[in-house]
Amino acid sequence: MKTIYIFDMDGTLTPSRREMTPDFEEFYSNWANNHTFFLVSGSNLEKIKEQVPEYILNLSKGVFTCGGNQLWLKGELSYNHEFKPENDLINFLEQKLKESPYPLRAGNHIEDRGSMLNFSVVGRDCTLDERLDYFKYDSESNERNMIADEIIRRWSNLDAVIGGQISIDITPRGMNKSQVLEEVRKFYPDEKYIFIGDRTMKGGNDYPLARIMQEEENCSVFQAGAPSAEDGYKDTQRILEKLDTNE
Repeated sequence: MKTIYIFDMDGTLTPSRREMTPDFEEFYSNWANNHTFFLVSGSNLEKIKEQVPEYILNLSKGVFTCGGNQLWLKGELSYNHEFKPENDLINFLEQKLKESPYPLRAGNHIEDRGSMLNFSVVGRDCTLDERLDYFKYDSESNERNMIADEIIRRWSNLDAVIGGQISIDITPRGMNKSQVLEEVRKFYPDEKYIFIGDRTMKGGNDYPLARIMQEEENCSVFQAGAPSAEDGYKDTQRILEKLDTNE
């Protein structure tokens, strides 16, 4: 039975919204040449290419973007699940942006990715220092979880999960990373499947996929360090080395 790996990106293979580190790139490129894997991220392909070297993307069997709502095979779009958010959701997010006590607004707060909506109080145009400051604030205030929970309560047809260090991913119910396992099985049926992510707990954007895999045979889930940790990729490396040793 072959092992098929599925990886989250931010916090798992790279620090959030930053390039893969040289040391981990060296390890992962060697590992990737000898294993079968897919990537899944809440980001779009453009952002992924800013963080993961293109030769590594080409070694993958596929790249799921926008939380599994798009699949890219060798750079070509295989499918795209569109999502057109209603005005009441946009108005709600704009109101939350006004109400948040966090003082900084860096710009690009509501990002429409075509198949999902990404919301950030601090804004995706923030600097690294601003990103880390908001992440610290959110860890103490639980602001993102409270907004996500309210979205789920108010819109029965929507999912809202915590993504990375500063944002919330919003999609129609079920249009999240939970789609990925079924899609992977179309290419590799009846195999062993392993998922590694940094937010596999309830409320995290890796949880929908992790939950499904934890309930099925021949599936395993590993948590890569603390959620959105700066060095989560180091834990990913330890996991992969241990798995290879045990094979």
